[in-house]
Amino acid sequence: MGPRLGRLRAFRHVAVAGGMTGAARALRLTQPAVSRAVQGLERDLDVALVERRGDGSVLTEEGRVLGRRVERLFAQLAAAVANATGRDPEADTVVRVVRALGDGHLRSLDAIWTAQTFRRAAAALDVAEPTLHRAARDLERLVAVSLYRRTRDGVGLSPAGTELARRFALAAAEIRAGLEELSLRRGSAAATITVGVLALAPTRMVALAAEAMLRRHPGARLTIREAAYAALADALRSGGLDLIFGALRAPPPFDDLREEGLFPDPYRIACRRDHPLAARRHLTPADLRGVDWVVPTRSLPRRAVTDRIMADWGLTQRVQIEADSLGATVSALAASDRISLLPHATVVADDRPDRLAVLDLAIPHPPRIVGLTTRADWLPTAVQADFVNRLREICGSGVGQA
Repeated sequence: MGPRLGRLRAFRHVAVAGGMTGAARALRLTQPAVSRAVQGLERDLDVALVERRGDGSVLTEEGRVLGRRVERLFAQLAAAVANATGRDPEADTVVRVVRALGDGHLRSLDAIWTAQTFRRAAAALDVAEPTLHRAARDLERLVAVSLYRRTRDGVGLSPAGTELARRFALAAAEIRAGLEELSLRRGSAAATITVGVLALAPTRMVALAAEAMLRRHPGARLTIREAAYAALADALRSGGLDLIFGALRAPPPFDDLREEGLFPDPYRIACRRDHPLAARRHLTPADLRGVDWVVPTRSLPRRAVTDRIMADWGLTQRVQIEADSLGATVSALAASDRISLLPHATVVADDRPDRLAVLDLAIPHPPRIVGLTTRADWLPTAVQADFVNRLREICGSGVGQA
Protein backbone atom coordinates (compact mmCIF):
# COMPACT_ATOMS: atom_id res chain seq x y z
CA MET A 1 0.00 0.00 0.00
CA GLY A 2 1.35 3.44 -0.89
CA PRO A 3 1.39 6.61 1.19
CA ARG A 4 -1.97 7.80 2.49
CA LEU A 5 -3.72 10.32 0.29
CA GLY A 6 -4.42 12.65 3.24
CA ARG A 7 -0.73 12.81 4.13
CA LEU A 8 0.22 13.49 0.52
CA ARG A 9 -2.40 16.24 0.40
CA ALA A 10 -0.99 17.90 3.53
CA PHE A 11 2.57 17.65 2.18
CA ARG A 12 1.48 19.22 -1.11
CA HIS A 13 -0.09 22.19 0.65
CA VAL A 14 2.99 22.70 2.81
CA ALA A 15 5.08 22.76 -0.37
CA VAL A 16 2.76 25.29 -2.03
CA ALA A 17 2.24 27.51 1.03
CA GLY A 18 5.82 27.36 2.25
CA GLY A 19 4.85 26.44 5.77
CA MET A 20 2.53 24.56 8.09
CA THR A 21 0.41 27.60 8.93
CA GLY A 22 -0.45 28.39 5.32
CA ALA A 23 -1.17 24.74 4.60
CA ALA A 24 -3.43 24.48 7.64
CA ARG A 25 -5.34 27.55 6.52
CA ALA A 26 -5.82 26.16 2.98
CA LEU A 27 -6.92 22.76 4.27
CA ARG A 28 -9.06 24.18 7.08
CA LEU A 29 -7.14 22.08 9.60
CA THR A 30 -5.11 22.91 12.67
CA GLN A 31 -1.38 23.43 12.29
CA PRO A 32 -0.58 20.43 14.55
CA ALA A 33 -2.80 18.22 12.37
CA VAL A 34 -0.90 19.23 9.24
CA SER A 35 2.42 18.78 11.01
CA ARG A 36 1.42 15.29 12.17
CA ALA A 37 0.36 14.34 8.63
CA VAL A 38 3.69 15.42 7.13
CA GLN A 39 5.64 13.71 9.90
CA GLY A 40 3.63 10.55 9.29
CA LEU A 41 4.53 10.68 5.60
CA GLU A 42 8.19 11.12 6.45
CA ARG A 43 8.04 8.10 8.78
CA ASP A 44 6.28 6.03 6.11
CA LEU A 45 8.97 6.84 3.55
CA ASP A 46 11.90 7.01 6.00
CA VAL A 47 13.05 10.31 4.52
CA ALA A 48 13.11 13.96 5.54
CA LEU A 49 10.87 15.90 3.17
CA VAL A 50 10.54 19.24 4.94
CA GLU A 51 13.09 21.38 6.77
CA ARG A 52 11.39 23.36 9.54
CA ARG A 53 12.64 26.91 9.98
CA GLY A 54 11.56 29.83 12.10
CA ASP A 55 10.12 31.64 9.09
CA GLY A 56 8.39 28.61 7.58
CA SER A 57 9.21 25.29 5.98
CA VAL A 58 11.22 24.48 2.88
CA LEU A 59 11.43 21.23 0.99
CA THR A 60 14.56 19.14 1.15
CA GLU A 61 16.01 17.73 -2.08
CA GLU A 62 13.99 14.58 -1.47
CA GLY A 63 10.95 16.71 -0.76
CA ARG A 64 11.31 18.43 -4.12
CA VAL A 65 11.62 15.07 -5.88
CA LEU A 66 8.45 13.74 -4.25
CA GLY A 67 6.72 17.11 -4.50
CA ARG A 68 6.90 17.07 -8.27
CA ARG A 69 5.17 13.69 -8.36
CA VAL A 70 2.59 14.66 -5.74
CA GLU A 71 1.65 17.71 -7.78
CA ARG A 72 1.20 15.48 -10.83
CA LEU A 73 -0.85 13.05 -8.73
CA PHE A 74 -3.36 15.72 -7.76
CA ALA A 75 -3.41 17.15 -11.27
CA GLN A 76 -4.35 13.68 -12.54
CA LEU A 77 -7.06 13.36 -9.91
CA ALA A 78 -8.46 16.76 -10.86
CA ALA A 79 -8.39 15.85 -14.57
CA ALA A 80 -10.18 12.58 -13.79
CA VAL A 81 -12.94 14.26 -11.83
CA ALA A 82 -13.24 17.06 -14.40
CA ASN A 83 -13.64 14.53 -17.20
CA ALA A 84 -16.30 12.61 -15.26
CA THR A 85 -18.28 15.71 -14.35
CA GLY A 86 -17.80 17.68 -17.55
CA ARG A 87 -16.27 20.62 -15.68
CA ASP A 88 -12.99 22.52 -15.78
CA PRO A 89 -10.23 20.97 -13.62
CA GLU A 90 -9.98 24.24 -11.67
CA ALA A 91 -13.71 24.60 -11.09
CA ASP A 92 -14.74 24.89 -7.45
CA THR A 93 -16.82 21.71 -7.70
CA VAL A 94 -13.83 19.71 -8.93
CA VAL A 95 -11.56 21.18 -6.26
CA ARG A 96 -14.06 20.20 -3.55
CA VAL A 97 -14.37 16.64 -4.84
CA VAL A 98 -10.61 16.14 -5.08
CA ARG A 99 -10.19 17.50 -1.56
CA ALA A 100 -12.77 15.01 -0.28
CA LEU A 101 -11.24 11.98 -1.98
CA GLY A 102 -9.83 9.37 0.37
CA ASP A 103 -7.89 6.14 0.14
CA GLY A 104 -11.08 4.10 0.47
CA HIS A 105 -12.61 5.77 -2.58
CA LEU A 106 -9.59 5.07 -4.79
CA ARG A 107 -9.05 1.57 -3.44
CA SER A 108 -12.67 0.51 -3.89
CA LEU A 109 -12.92 1.86 -7.45
CA ASP A 110 -9.65 0.23 -8.47
CA ALA A 111 -10.72 -3.10 -7.00
CA ILE A 112 -14.05 -3.06 -8.84
CA TRP A 113 -12.28 -2.07 -12.06
CA THR A 114 -9.84 -4.94 -11.71
CA ALA A 115 -12.28 -7.60 -10.48
CA GLN A 116 -15.21 -6.34 -12.63
CA THR A 117 -17.89 -6.86 -9.98
CA PHE A 118 -18.53 -5.67 -6.42
CA ARG A 119 -18.61 -9.23 -5.13
CA ARG A 120 -15.23 -10.22 -6.56
CA ALA A 121 -13.72 -6.87 -5.58
CA ALA A 122 -14.78 -7.32 -1.95
CA ALA A 123 -13.23 -10.79 -1.94
CA ALA A 124 -10.00 -9.44 -3.44
CA LEU A 125 -9.80 -6.75 -0.76
CA ASP A 126 -10.84 -9.23 1.94
CA VAL A 127 -13.60 -6.92 3.18
CA ALA A 128 -17.32 -7.41 3.61
CA GLU A 129 -19.32 -6.45 0.53
CA PRO A 130 -21.36 -3.79 2.43
CA THR A 131 -18.06 -2.13 3.43
CA LEU A 132 -17.02 -1.91 -0.20
CA HIS A 133 -20.48 -0.66 -1.16
CA ARG A 134 -20.27 2.22 1.29
CA ALA A 135 -16.96 3.50 -0.07
CA ALA A 136 -17.99 2.96 -3.69
CA ARG A 137 -21.37 4.64 -3.34
CA ASP A 138 -19.85 7.53 -1.38
CA LEU A 139 -17.51 8.16 -4.31
CA GLU A 140 -20.49 8.10 -6.66
CA ARG A 141 -22.25 10.63 -4.46
CA LEU A 142 -19.19 12.88 -4.44
CA VAL A 143 -18.80 13.07 -8.21
CA ALA A 144 -22.59 13.05 -8.79
CA VAL A 145 -22.17 10.74 -11.78
CA SER A 146 -23.47 7.18 -12.19
CA LEU A 147 -20.34 5.04 -11.81
CA TYR A 148 -21.89 1.57 -11.58
CA ARG A 149 -24.33 -0.60 -13.48
CA ARG A 150 -25.80 -4.04 -13.16
CA THR A 151 -24.40 -6.64 -15.53
CA ARG A 152 -25.02 -10.33 -16.10
CA ASP A 153 -22.28 -11.16 -13.58
CA GLY A 154 -23.31 -8.64 -10.94
CA VAL A 155 -22.78 -4.93 -10.29
CA GLY A 156 -19.78 -3.50 -12.12
CA LEU A 157 -18.56 -0.20 -13.52
CA SER A 158 -20.41 1.97 -15.99
CA PRO A 159 -18.40 3.50 -18.87
CA ALA A 160 -17.99 6.64 -16.77
CA GLY A 161 -16.80 4.56 -13.83
CA THR A 162 -14.33 2.69 -16.01
CA GLU A 163 -12.83 5.90 -17.34
CA LEU A 164 -12.59 7.38 -13.85
CA ALA A 165 -10.84 4.23 -12.62
CA ARG A 166 -8.37 4.38 -15.52
CA ARG A 167 -7.51 7.98 -14.75
CA PHE A 168 -7.18 7.30 -11.03
CA ALA A 169 -4.75 4.49 -11.90
CA LEU A 170 -2.63 7.01 -13.82
CA ALA A 171 -2.54 9.19 -10.72
CA ALA A 172 -1.33 6.24 -8.62
CA ALA A 173 1.45 5.61 -11.16
CA GLU A 174 2.89 9.04 -10.36
CA ILE A 175 3.43 8.12 -6.72
CA ARG A 176 5.03 4.81 -7.65
CA ALA A 177 7.45 6.73 -9.84
CA GLY A 178 8.14 9.18 -7.03
CA LEU A 179 8.95 6.38 -4.59
CA GLU A 180 11.35 4.87 -7.12
CA GLU A 181 13.07 8.23 -7.54
CA LEU A 182 13.53 8.49 -3.79
CA SER A 183 15.00 4.97 -3.72
CA LEU A 184 17.42 5.93 -6.48
CA ARG A 185 18.63 8.91 -4.47
CA ARG A 186 19.36 6.55 -1.57
CA GLY A 187 21.48 4.39 -3.86
CA SER A 188 18.89 1.65 -4.19
CA ALA A 189 17.92 1.66 -7.86
CA ALA A 190 14.80 -0.39 -7.29
CA ALA A 191 13.31 1.08 -10.44
CA THR A 192 10.99 -0.75 -12.76
CA ILE A 193 10.39 -0.37 -16.47
CA THR A 194 7.49 -2.12 -18.14
CA VAL A 195 7.72 -2.26 -21.92
CA GLY A 196 5.00 -3.42 -24.25
CA VAL A 197 6.34 -5.03 -27.41
CA LEU A 198 4.28 -5.56 -30.52
CA ALA A 199 4.43 -8.97 -32.16
CA LEU A 200 6.69 -8.04 -35.11
CA ALA A 201 8.92 -5.57 -33.28
CA PRO A 202 12.68 -6.27 -33.47
CA THR A 203 12.99 -7.42 -29.87
CA ARG A 204 16.77 -7.77 -30.07
CA MET A 205 16.98 -3.97 -29.86
CA VAL A 206 14.97 -4.02 -26.64
CA ALA A 207 17.30 -6.69 -25.24
CA LEU A 208 20.41 -4.69 -26.17
CA ALA A 209 18.99 -1.51 -24.65
CA ALA A 210 18.04 -3.42 -21.50
CA GLU A 211 21.56 -4.82 -21.08
CA ALA A 212 23.10 -1.36 -21.50
CA MET A 213 20.70 0.15 -19.00
CA LEU A 214 21.09 -2.67 -16.45
CA ARG A 215 24.88 -2.31 -16.48
CA ARG A 216 24.37 1.27 -15.29
CA HIS A 217 21.50 0.45 -12.92
CA PRO A 218 21.98 -3.16 -11.74
CA GLY A 219 19.15 -2.88 -9.21
CA ALA A 220 16.54 -2.03 -11.84
CA ARG A 221 14.02 -4.50 -13.21
CA LEU A 222 12.64 -4.68 -16.74
CA THR A 223 9.35 -6.36 -17.59
CA ILE A 224 8.52 -7.07 -21.23
CA ARG A 225 4.95 -7.81 -22.29
CA GLU A 226 4.03 -8.88 -25.80
CA ALA A 227 0.43 -8.47 -26.92
CA ALA A 228 -1.78 -6.96 -29.59
CA TYR A 229 -1.74 -3.20 -29.98
CA ALA A 230 -5.20 -2.65 -28.47
CA ALA A 231 -4.31 -4.47 -25.25
CA LEU A 232 -0.96 -2.70 -24.91
CA ALA A 233 -2.51 0.72 -25.59
CA ASP A 234 -5.11 0.10 -22.87
CA ALA A 235 -2.38 -0.83 -20.40
CA LEU A 236 -0.27 2.17 -21.38
CA ARG A 237 -3.17 4.59 -20.94
CA SER A 238 -3.89 3.26 -17.43
CA GLY A 239 -0.29 3.34 -16.19
CA GLY A 240 0.29 -0.41 -16.47
CA LEU A 241 2.97 0.13 -19.13
CA ASP A 242 5.62 2.81 -19.50
CA LEU A 243 6.00 2.57 -23.27
CA ILE A 244 5.24 0.49 -26.35
CA PHE A 245 7.93 -0.49 -28.87
CA GLY A 246 6.94 -1.47 -32.38
CA ALA A 247 5.25 -0.21 -35.51
CA LEU A 248 3.62 3.19 -35.06
CA ARG A 249 0.00 3.81 -35.94
CA ALA A 250 0.70 7.38 -37.17
CA PRO A 251 -1.35 8.94 -35.76
CA PRO A 252 -2.05 7.07 -32.53
CA PRO A 253 -5.72 6.23 -31.95
CA PHE A 254 -5.93 8.24 -28.70
CA ASP A 255 -5.17 11.92 -28.13
CA ASP A 256 -3.31 11.16 -24.90
CA LEU A 257 -0.66 9.04 -26.65
CA ARG A 258 2.47 10.32 -28.35
CA GLU A 259 4.58 8.55 -30.97
CA GLU A 260 8.28 8.88 -31.75
CA GLY A 261 9.65 7.28 -34.91
CA LEU A 262 13.04 5.58 -34.61
CA PHE A 263 13.66 3.92 -37.97
CA PRO A 264 11.86 2.79 -41.15
CA ASP A 265 11.21 -0.93 -41.44
CA PRO A 266 9.98 -1.85 -44.95
CA TYR A 267 8.02 -4.99 -45.70
CA ARG A 268 9.84 -7.81 -47.47
CA ILE A 269 8.75 -11.18 -48.78
CA ALA A 270 10.29 -13.84 -46.58
CA CYS A 271 11.02 -17.51 -47.16
CA ARG A 272 13.31 -20.23 -45.84
CA ARG A 273 16.99 -19.78 -46.62
CA ASP A 274 17.17 -22.62 -49.16
CA HIS A 275 13.91 -21.74 -50.90
CA PRO A 276 14.12 -22.16 -54.73
CA LEU A 277 13.60 -18.41 -55.19
CA ALA A 278 15.95 -17.24 -52.43
CA ALA A 279 19.11 -17.15 -54.56
CA ARG A 280 17.54 -15.62 -57.65
CA ARG A 281 18.07 -11.95 -58.47
CA HIS A 282 15.79 -9.45 -60.21
CA LEU A 283 12.61 -11.32 -59.50
CA THR A 284 9.31 -10.07 -60.85
CA PRO A 285 5.79 -10.54 -59.48
CA ALA A 286 5.21 -13.17 -62.17
CA ASP A 287 7.82 -15.38 -60.48
CA LEU A 288 5.51 -15.70 -57.47
CA ARG A 289 2.56 -17.11 -59.36
CA GLY A 290 1.68 -20.53 -58.06
CA VAL A 291 3.62 -20.05 -54.83
CA ASP A 292 1.58 -20.57 -51.67
CA TRP A 293 1.50 -18.01 -48.87
CA VAL A 294 1.35 -17.89 -45.10
CA VAL A 295 -0.83 -14.86 -44.45
CA PRO A 296 -1.63 -12.97 -41.27
CA THR A 297 -5.13 -13.17 -39.87
CA ARG A 298 -7.56 -10.42 -40.88
CA SER A 299 -7.26 -8.72 -37.51
CA LEU A 300 -3.69 -7.64 -38.30
CA PRO A 301 -2.76 -4.57 -40.43
CA ARG A 302 -0.28 -6.69 -42.40
CA ARG A 303 -3.15 -8.73 -43.83
CA ALA A 304 -4.57 -5.74 -45.71
CA VAL A 305 -1.13 -5.03 -47.17
CA THR A 306 -0.71 -8.67 -48.20
CA ASP A 307 -4.14 -8.78 -49.87
CA ARG A 308 -3.43 -5.53 -51.74
CA ILE A 309 -0.09 -6.77 -53.05
CA MET A 310 -1.52 -10.09 -54.19
CA ALA A 311 -4.35 -8.29 -55.99
CA ASP A 312 -2.08 -5.69 -57.62
CA TRP A 313 0.34 -8.37 -58.81
CA GLY A 314 -2.41 -10.64 -60.08
CA LEU A 315 -1.35 -13.53 -57.88
CA THR A 316 -3.55 -16.53 -57.24
CA GLN A 317 -4.87 -16.05 -53.73
CA ARG A 318 -4.36 -19.61 -52.59
CA VAL A 319 -4.19 -19.38 -48.83
CA GLN A 320 -3.94 -22.54 -46.78
CA ILE A 321 -2.29 -21.13 -43.65
CA GLU A 322 -3.27 -18.05 -41.64
CA ALA A 323 -1.27 -17.12 -38.55
CA ASP A 324 -1.29 -14.25 -36.07
CA SER A 325 1.90 -15.49 -34.39
CA LEU A 326 5.40 -14.74 -35.66
CA GLY A 327 6.64 -18.08 -34.35
CA ALA A 328 3.93 -19.97 -36.22
CA THR A 329 4.67 -18.02 -39.40
CA VAL A 330 8.41 -18.69 -39.20
CA SER A 331 7.83 -22.39 -38.52
CA ALA A 332 5.47 -22.69 -41.49
CA LEU A 333 8.01 -21.00 -43.77
CA ALA A 334 10.89 -23.14 -42.52
CA ALA A 335 8.94 -26.35 -43.21
CA SER A 336 7.75 -25.50 -46.74
CA ASP A 337 8.21 -23.50 -49.93
CA ARG A 338 5.61 -20.97 -48.79
CA ILE A 339 6.31 -17.25 -48.60
CA SER A 340 5.01 -14.50 -46.34
CA LEU A 341 5.12 -10.75 -45.91
CA LEU A 342 7.20 -9.69 -42.90
CA PRO A 343 9.03 -6.55 -41.76
CA HIS A 344 12.67 -6.36 -42.87
CA ALA A 345 14.10 -6.10 -39.33
CA THR A 346 12.17 -9.20 -38.28
CA VAL A 347 13.38 -11.25 -41.22
CA VAL A 348 17.08 -10.42 -40.89
CA ALA A 349 17.33 -10.55 -37.09
CA ASP A 350 20.72 -12.13 -36.60
CA ASP A 351 19.86 -13.88 -33.36
CA ARG A 352 17.33 -16.22 -34.97
CA PRO A 353 18.51 -19.85 -35.21
CA ASP A 354 16.10 -20.35 -38.12
CA ARG A 355 17.14 -17.20 -39.95
CA LEU A 356 15.02 -16.52 -42.97
CA ALA A 357 15.83 -15.10 -46.39
CA VAL A 358 14.23 -12.23 -48.26
CA LEU A 359 13.34 -12.29 -51.92
CA ASP A 360 14.92 -9.78 -54.29
CA LEU A 361 11.66 -8.03 -55.00
CA ALA A 362 10.61 -4.51 -53.97
CA ILE A 363 7.33 -4.12 -52.14
CA PRO A 364 5.08 -1.31 -53.43
CA HIS A 365 4.07 -0.11 -49.99
CA PRO A 366 5.48 2.63 -47.71
CA PRO A 367 7.74 1.23 -44.99
CA ARG A 368 6.43 0.84 -41.49
CA ILE A 369 7.95 3.20 -38.96
CA VAL A 370 9.15 1.48 -35.82
CA GLY A 371 9.29 3.61 -32.72
CA LEU A 372 8.04 4.38 -29.24
CA THR A 373 4.53 5.10 -28.07
CA THR A 374 4.18 6.77 -24.67
CA ARG A 375 1.61 8.79 -22.78
CA ALA A 376 1.71 12.39 -23.95
CA ASP A 377 2.32 13.66 -20.40
CA TRP A 378 4.68 10.87 -19.32
CA LEU A 379 7.50 11.99 -17.03
CA PRO A 380 10.01 9.11 -16.96
CA THR A 381 12.22 8.40 -13.99
CA ALA A 382 15.97 8.69 -14.54
CA VAL A 383 16.25 4.93 -15.04
CA GLN A 384 13.34 4.86 -17.49
CA ALA A 385 14.83 7.80 -19.40
CA ASP A 386 18.17 6.00 -19.56
CA PHE A 387 16.54 2.92 -21.07
CA VAL A 388 14.73 5.04 -23.68
CA ASN A 389 17.97 6.82 -24.59
CA ARG A 390 19.81 3.50 -24.98
CA LEU A 391 17.00 2.23 -27.21
CA ARG A 392 17.17 5.39 -29.33
CA GLU A 393 20.92 4.96 -29.76
CA ILE A 394 20.65 1.30 -30.74
CA CYS A 395 17.88 1.93 -33.24
CA GLY A 396 19.74 4.88 -34.70
CA SER A 397 22.91 2.85 -35.14
CA GLY A 398 21.13 0.08 -37.02
CA VAL A 399 22.31 -2.63 -34.61
CA GLY A 400 19.93 -5.57 -34.80
CA GLN A 401 18.41 -4.44 -38.09
CA ALA A 402 20.74 -6.38 -40.35
